[in-house]
Amino acid sequence: MASLKAQRATSPAIMANDGRSVYILDKAVLGAGQLGTPAAADTIDFLVPGGTRLAELAFQLDDCDTGAAFVFSVGYRPVNSASALAPSSNYFAAAGQTVGQAGGRLTCAFKPIKFEEDVFIQMVVGTGPAGISANPEIYMIAGGNMEGIAR
Repeated sequence: MASLKAQRATSPAIMANDGRSVYILDKAVLGAGQLGTPAAADTIDFLVPGGTRLAELAFQLDDCDTGAAFVFSVGYRPVNSASALAPSSNYFAAAGQTVGQAGGRLTCAFKPIKFEEDVFIQMVVGTGPAGISANPEIYMIAGGNMEGIAR
């Protein structure tokens, strides 16, 4: 299993902790010279900083599969592997999502959730793409409030 990182997944993220709204945008690029072709059990990781109350989440995907094999779920896991936060592989979208097979938008339906620590929003690959043509992009569009970490 590989953890493939979006372009800003390892960069510092701002947390104003005053409740203002924020959109967190990041992208992962598949294909040669980028993240390659994800395989079953790989994750594609996008960072959400601790203190964020996430209320909206969507993914805009190019056609990420030359066939019709690519399926995934969307969940989260703590950045710190020693964390007590229990990860979820499907909090935002259940296994079997197919929108990446031909491209389109996945709008996730979930109860807002506050993260008290940095987390990766993770696309968990169920079945990898049959093949990839060019360098398809996956954009994460996350909206929420910056409330800060409870101390």
